[in-house]
Amino acid sequence: MVAKNLDGQVPTPGEFTADDEAMLAQADALLGKVRAEFEEQQIHLGLEAIWHVLGETNRYFSAQEPWVLRKTDPARMATVLYVTLEVVRVVGILVQPVMPDAGSKILDLLGQGPEARQFSDIATRLVPSTALPAPSPVFPRFVDEE
Repeated sequence: MVAKNLDGQVPTPGEFTADDEAMLAQADALLGKVRAEFEEQQIHLGLEAIWHVLGETNRYFSAQEPWVLRKTDPARMATVLYVTLEVVRVVGILVQPVMPDAGSKILDLLGQGPEARQFSDIATRLVPSTALPAPSPVFPRFVDEE
């Protein structure tokens, strides 16, 4: 949607709604949860926290219907896409210790260079108008040979 509707650039968000703030707060809280679980060698619990936030992000995205907002409220669509990209950026940083290739590809797709991939970089939000590369899948599509 960003490539098609926003010239492949990180959107400039408008004023955040309560739903937007709640989604961003969940992403912001992930670092503490994941760090604590990783330090205790409870990698599976850290990943569970990440997957939970991704599930919430999917529900947020579906409920906000940016494909409808594209026609009715483009500024709101941009905000929804920004919030979604921001959560995915946080996830990309946090999965790097266990899924380095996938985390790296996610961050590449979000225009995040090597200097912006540390846990400490989670506190810095995406910069609007950052040019993004053409979208491509992070994981190959499974094709059953039969």
